[in-house]
Amino acid sequence: MNESNTNPDKQNNSAKGTSGMDIKIYHRVNRLKMKAGGSLNGGPGRLDPNAVDKADVVIQNMANIYPQELQKALSELDEKWEEARGMAENTREADVEMMSNLANQIKDLAGLFGYSIMEYFAASLRDFILESALNREEHVVIVQAHVDVMWVVYRENLKDDAGPVAEELKRMVAEAIEKYS
Repeated sequence: MNESNTNPDKQNNSAKGTSGMDIKIYHRVNRLKMKAGGSLNGGPGRLDPNAVDKADVVIQNMANIYPQELQKALSELDEKWEEARGMAENTREADVEMMSNLANQIKDLAGLFGYSIMEYFAASLRDFILESALNREEHVVIVQAHVDVMWVVYRENLKDDAGPVAEELKRMVAEAIEKYS
């Protein structure tokens, strides 16, 4: 075996360029790709297809609990929102942080089980909470619009973020953000 096949840092191709100069081509091993599962021959970082199949089965079985987990998270979000609204601005930081975490949890749950419209609104709410101080009455309207729409999505068991209902809900929240930001 020649040295260019055993050492990835060695030259293994050369050619003449259009200007007549020698061009040397080096093919380096992509170690990051190998660690991330890019190895085709069972090397380090390879994901066992059986393990992936088992994980898919577990996720499918958990899909039955999505509605209950979502309702629980939405109820907790409502509770924290009511608490935060009643507090002075300087004392509600913990509740607002919890709301952001809950919105992120809802986003993750929805994404895992393919509920893209809920994922969309939860991410939007999380981002709005993180980007604003929630110190103006207008911010209250925007957060409440998100929470209300998320409950509608839950009650109507909407899944896809396309279609006339989803587009109308997105439009309503976008209008609230535009008007009150």
